[in-house]
Amino acid sequence: MKIRKMLLFGALLAVTLSCQSLPTGQQAKEARSYEQDAFSFTIPAGWQTYEEVWGRPLQTEKDYYGLGVNTAAAIQYPPGEGKGNAFFSVAASPLLEGEDLESRFNLAYENAVPEIEDVSQQQFDLDTLSGLEITYKRPWGEPWWRFRDVWVEKEAVIYVLSFHATPNKFDTYTDTLNQILESFSFKD
Repeated sequence: MKIRKMLLFGALLAVTLSCQSLPTGQQAKEARSYEQDAFSFTIPAGWQTYEEVWGRPLQTEKDYYGLGVNTAAAIQYPPGEGKGNAFFSVAASPLLEGEDLESRFNLAYENAVPEIEDVSQQQFDLDTLSGLEITYKRPWGEPWWRFRDVWVEKEAVIYVLSFHATPNKFDTYTDTLNQILESFSFKD
């Protein structure tokens, strides 16, 4: 009898502790601010951060999709391991001596592995943000994903504001992505 009570108590304690580490339902239902030392943006309602989804810190030293920039922030929708249909990330890297945004941008996509297709490039201008924009599709894992990357520079650091989704879901999230981009700002 004592063993059953102890096992039951242990199970209840484990469930209670695991629930404390999960994000609250309110976090997933309301838009909220995401902030780092250099930038901030609004996480749309229903989206969650990498840390909330996976329960561990983001690997900031990881090269973001082979573009030569390191992931600084990542969110997804819908929440849940392996359930994401849409992702937004901010990746960053200092500019090297003699390098500029355009040359770094071109270099990142020239020899992209895996190869990219259906490429469209243009200037990007939105309020105080200006830079370069590219949309493309590429295989990553089994499906082909559609990407929209916006490259901007602030104080000799490149920031890639990147969105991707499966091609059949990409257009569904256009308004949401635009809201994220409109909310993105650098801290002074």
